[in-house]
Amino acid sequence: MSRPALLGFRAGVNYVFRGCGAIPEWVVEGVDGFRGVLVVPVPPETIVFGTLGDPGSLPRILGRLEALGMRVASVHRVRELPGSPPGGSS
Repeated sequence: MSRPALLGFRAGVNYVFRGCGAIPEWVVEGVDGFRGVLVVPVPPETIVFGTLGDPGSLPRILGRLEALGMRVASVHRVRELPGSPPGGSS
């Protein structure tokens, strides 16, 4: 299994999306307003960590993940993402 890639982190609201279905990380990286993306496949689930620059775009992100084949089961706002610097955005 390849190690998931991690992009840089910026200010915004951090979320963890958990659900079924596999999606390639490069696809999620292209979603406008969704930064710091980390896709972790844990078959049969996928966990997506990311930062939303605009929390109002959450419905659009959920729709995009589902259109890519991930049936989102839960969404949680988190203080920090894996690998983010101490005192990162909240």
